[in-house]
Parts: sequence; structure tokens; C-alpha cells
Amino acid sequence: MTINDYLKGLLTSQDLTTQQESDLQKHKDEITKFLRAEFGEAPVIKYAGSREKGTMIRDNYDLDVVCYFPSSDTRSLKEIRDDVSARLGERYVLEPKASAERIRDLKGATAPASYHIDVVPGRFIEGTKDVFLHVQYGDRERMQTNLKTHIDFIVNSGCVDVIRLMKLWICRNNLTFKTFVLELFVVQALSGFAKKGDLKAAVIKVFEEMEENLESTQLVDPANTNNIVSRVVSATDKSLLADAASDALSTIDGSDDLSKWKSVFGEGGNRGVPGVLPYVTPAPAAIVNPSGPWAA
Repeated sequence: MTINDYLKGLLTSQDLTTQQESDLQKHKDEITKFLRAEFGEAPVIKYAGSREKGTMIRDNYDLDVVCYFPSSDTRSLKEIRDDVSARLGERYVLEPKASAERIRDLKGATAPASYHIDVVPGRFIEGTKDVFLHVQYGDRERMQTNLKTHIDFIVNSGCVDVIRLMKLWICRNNLTFKTFVLELFVVQALSGFAKKGDLKAAVIKVFEEMEENLESTQLVDPANTNNIVSRVVSATDKSLLADAASDALSTIDGSDDLSKWKSVFGEGGNRGVPGVLPYVTPAPAAIVNPSGPWAA
């Protein structure tokens, strides 16, 4: 088996099962039905996040649902968000995020233990498909962005497979990093790289870029260059990921040794990152019933 065959096999193993896909649709339908009952037909309610970008992995996934109100809604962004939060809170256990309300008590799905749904309230900007989101933390109370631009940017990047592999590597090495920032970093790391389709070469290239440039790279929202998305990741998380990438490169050592690659991706009882407990594939978790922009 070549390294590329192994990496392709990893990708296949991370496709959601038919049942998991069905569960996602069921929960999306449930949330949509609830929001429709509360707000009528006014808001646009749809999938967002990794589900729409094609970057979802079975080891660690969740669901992002946007709830965008029309530009004619005269309420402030905070009032819109507070209203959505209050109504969701009547039925669900919520955890507020920067620009999303995270639903924690989901039932009836076979999914990772961390599975949740992020509901992202917002309001369209008149004459555009851009939206304003209320931001709960930081130095700004609102953020302008565009969901479709995010999705198109990632889908058309030619980097979806590599992004999924890097998400899996992060998950299996117990690291923390915001998904949209990772996606943008991978796209930038492989910009102009002629071998995006060569998974082995592309993964090594991303590891090299992480080791050398992750901590200093500035990444901007493709829908609004005023949003510097790399700022939402702490210096500590950047440093840890850069160090982990360095360890992964040292383990691989430019070789075609399959056992070394398996070690990096948490298989075979070894780790690519020294000092971290061996990865154990999580058993499917029972989740209790009733996503988000990059800063959620």
C-alpha cells in the first residue's frame, strides 16, 4: 500500500454513514421546524459549516444552522440574537458562543460525544447577500460576512481532501484549533502548490507551512477583508499546532514508511505527538434531542 492509498483510505473511513447523515437531516429539520414555529417564514434557515463545505469528518463533527432575518427587520442585532436565544432556551440547553447559540442537549443521534448544533442568528444587509452577525465577545458588537462566499471559497479551493486529513490529524492528536481558520490556512499553504492532488506531498507541505509560518500568518475572511480571522486563535494554540506539525514531520522523516504515517494519524498504538495519550477511536455516543461562522 502506498502512502497515498493509505491517506485515501483514511478519507473514505471518515465519510459519515447513511444513518449519521439521516440523523443530521433529522436534527436540522427539528431545529428548522422549531424556528419556523417561533418566527414564521421570515428567516432563511439552512445548513452551514463543514456540512456544506464537504470538510466534515466522522471522528469529530457537529452541525451549523444559520437563521438569517430579512434586512427589513428593524430590531438591533443584539435584540435579534437575544430573541432567538430566549426561544431556543425554552426547549434546549444552550451555551453562548461569540456569534452563535450552541445547543448541547441533542437526542437520538449516533455521533461523537462532543456533537452539538450551533444556531447562528443574523440579519441580511439590504441589497446584498451579506449579513451582519452580533458578536458577544471582543471589541466589536457586529461582524459583516457572507456564508455563500465562505462555502464557495473552500469548495473551489481544490483543498477539501487535505483539509479533512488535517482536521482528522488535529482531532486524533487532541489538539484545539478553529475549523475555519484551519481551512483558510490549508488553502493559503497550498496556494500555487502544483501537487494538491498528491495527498502525501500536500500533507507534508501543510505540515511544513505550519511549522514555519503558522504563528505569523495573517488570515482574512474571504467575504470581508476587515475580519482578520487568525486573531480568533490564541498564540498558545498556534504554538502547540506548530510544534505538533514539527513532530509529525520528524516522525515521517520524508519516508514512505507506512507505520510512521499511521503513527502520525493516531493508528497502530503510537502517536505523532510525543507526550500525548494514544488515540482510541471513540465509541458512538448517544446524544440527548432538542453551526456557525468562523468566530463562533
